[in-house]
Amino acid sequence: MAHICQCLSRLLTFRRHFPVTVAGNHHKTGEQFVEKVVSLAHGLVQLGVTPGDVVAISAYNSDWYLEWLLAIAFVGGIAAPLNYRWSFEEARLAMKAVKPVMLVIDESCYPWYFKFQQNDIPSLKWHVLLDSPSSDFTNKSNVLTQGILMKHLVKPLELEYSSAPEGAVIICFTSGTTGKPKGVTISHEALIIQSLAKIAIVGYSEDDVYLHTAPLCHIGGLSSAMAMLMVGGCHVFMPKFDAKLAVGAIEQYAVTSFITVPAMITSLNSNIRHHETWKGGETVMKILNGGGSLSHELIKDTNIFFHKAKLISAYGMTEACSSLTFLTLYDPTQKTTSHPFRTNGEVESEYLIDQPHGVCVGKAAPHVELKICTDSSSDNGRILTRGPHLMLRYWDQTIENSSSQKNEVWLDTGDIGSMDCHGNLWLLGRTNGRIKSGGENIYPEEVEAILLEHPGIANVVIVGIPDVRFTETVAACIQPRENWQWLEHSTSNEDNHLSRKNLQQYCLQNNLSRFKIPKIFREWRKPFPVTTTGKIRRDQVRKELISELQILHSNL
Repeated sequence: MAHICQCLSRLLTFRRHFPVTVAGNHHKTGEQFVEKVVSLAHGLVQLGVTPGDVVAISAYNSDWYLEWLLAIAFVGGIAAPLNYRWSFEEARLAMKAVKPVMLVIDESCYPWYFKFQQNDIPSLKWHVLLDSPSSDFTNKSNVLTQGILMKHLVKPLELEYSSAPEGAVIICFTSGTTGKPKGVTISHEALIIQSLAKIAIVGYSEDDVYLHTAPLCHIGGLSSAMAMLMVGGCHVFMPKFDAKLAVGAIEQYAVTSFITVPAMITSLNSNIRHHETWKGGETVMKILNGGGSLSHELIKDTNIFFHKAKLISAYGMTEACSSLTFLTLYDPTQKTTSHPFRTNGEVESEYLIDQPHGVCVGKAAPHVELKICTDSSSDNGRILTRGPHLMLRYWDQTIENSSSQKNEVWLDTGDIGSMDCHGNLWLLGRTNGRIKSGGENIYPEEVEAILLEHPGIANVVIVGIPDVRFTETVAACIQPRENWQWLEHSTSNEDNHLSRKNLQQYCLQNNLSRFKIPKIFREWRKPFPVTTTGKIRRDQVRKELISELQILHSNL
């Protein structure tokens, strides 16, 4: 039976004397890491944690966090990583939903502990602090520490682990771009298969030094961490993403791989651009992007600063245990760069005359089945997937299907797209994010993809604004590039000038249907609101834009 703790045998033998974690001044070899995991697991058993118990954990990234995830799995528990950036109310609702017996926190969530004393969670028996608070705090607060749980070093190390019912191991919460986060129950099997796909496609190996840029409370960070545990690479931790710290860590530890989202890679490139010298470009070999597509300008900048790195973009979702498809954007060994008219470096533009609309997100991973469910003669439809990578269920749902039936059930991703003759998936947008204008369906991502190719636009978000005549009208919130100027009412076509008229003309020239072209353009002068995984909060942008337009209208 699949179990994520099977990676411990490899770490204990093949990587016994090699460093596998680096966190500040903490360096651990494979043997030391496994000892910590097994000792912690022993402490949990002694305390009374049993198979099927849920343990909630909310903390910054660290080697301790990774040890806890494995120790919880070792005793047959189910880890429920909570987002440390949540409000207390969000955390409370998540706790009520998953009913944990234990809450593990670090300094990022100290206030939660005191508030949970006044907001009873009946299932909660134990509080544990990851770091080392003052003894006065622990005595008065009746909390356990990691040191107390790991006071007995277990020798010899026996890797006899247990499993939870259904083979569940993680309850991972969605990022909540369309509503409240939902707890997704993920199995050992799904996590291992997803990790093997990343190893095969990205090319992770024991020689990798992997920088944890993504939080371990999100599926992208979890699945990539698992892949690195399986190959026995070295994990480098920083508490949370910070471009300056990340750039320093890349140089200091000769980092070879990391994962990113568009906002992260933009910040990294911006920081590196101001360095007189930059050594990281010589060591980084693999960059995996998720959470949104990269513009060509961003790909070009990344190729300059990380010139030896294979740049891969992934499309996926928490319910599918991370990545469904992969697309190689740049491979220095083959000197290929993908763009809207070349897919996976295979097909030149002249062979793609009937080009699908939307954004190409590549081919399905080897274990993933995809199909397009169309409701009409159109090639576009709902993207469905099935296979061993799928979640068991949402945590608050009843068990409806046995494990033998799981691989027969198709999951609706909630996205709209099409498949071309080469097996590449083209993404149009979210089913519930589409704009209905004059009876036509418009997908924001399709319009954004075209505008992002304009040399003067750094970023853009498309939303639908209520309209009496058309139901909704298309609006574009843009962020101009440096040295470009937004002129609200200009009709000028001068260089480095952006205006409603010339951007509408640009859309027409790039074959965007007239009804899809934005009628409203606004310059967005602050960072776009994003989730903790870097995905745009389109609902928030829409809300702010509607409010701004109402104010303008009332002042007329």
